[in-house]
Amino acid sequence: MFYPSRIILLAVTILFAAGYGQHAQAALVFRDVNVRLDASQIESFDLDLDVNGTVDFTFTSAFVPDPAFSVGFNTIDFPFSSNNGVVIDALTVDGFPTVTRLILGDTVASNHLFSSASFDQGNLTFFTPFDPPSGNFAGQSGFVGLRFNRGGGTAFGFAQISVNAINAQENPLGLTIGIVGYNDTLGAPASITVVPEPSTLLTAATCLAMAAAYRKRKSVVQSRL
Repeated sequence: MFYPSRIILLAVTILFAAGYGQHAQAALVFRDVNVRLDASQIESFDLDLDVNGTVDFTFTSAFVPDPAFSVGFNTIDFPFSSNNGVVIDALTVDGFPTVTRLILGDTVASNHLFSSASFDQGNLTFFTPFDPPSGNFAGQSGFVGLRFNRGGGTAFGFAQISVNAINAQENPLGLTIGIVGYNDTLGAPASITVVPEPSTLLTAATCLAMAAAYRKRKSVVQSRL
């Protein structure tokens, strides 16, 4: 026997366990960008974080295995003279600060140290034959903390990043951008989280569909009595 109230309760519980309750409270907005840049093709991707028609960040992946002088890098650029920036380890004088690698559960807020969009270029990884690969994302995955202009104010967000190792068999130094998100409340911190797995959403949807089907069946039976 179906108990629709219990099924609905189960579905709601699943959604909240997946993070929807927290997302609604924290005003987090996120999506899966799922972009893979080929370093050998020196590819770039313009990220419009809040999908308002304005490019907030530009990711570039490049690797030139020249016999005489090979060089590779992954960077994040920002619109010049904007408020946009990325969380960095320390300020530099060369305009190439190292981007901090954050993890799930970290919070991006105004108390972080951010790069300056006036001249900085966030360094995810860098390589030349004379130096070992540098940067916190060299062959690593993680998140970058973002600050950007939104609606006349400042908003905070994040992007999921993965950079292939320099000796990877496929696409060395290739860069993948996964889930991105931000807090749509201006000035409010953004807690780094991810969307629920598709299987979780399917389970919740199935429970709701079962409840709806039961209510419809019950209504038809009662109408025939």
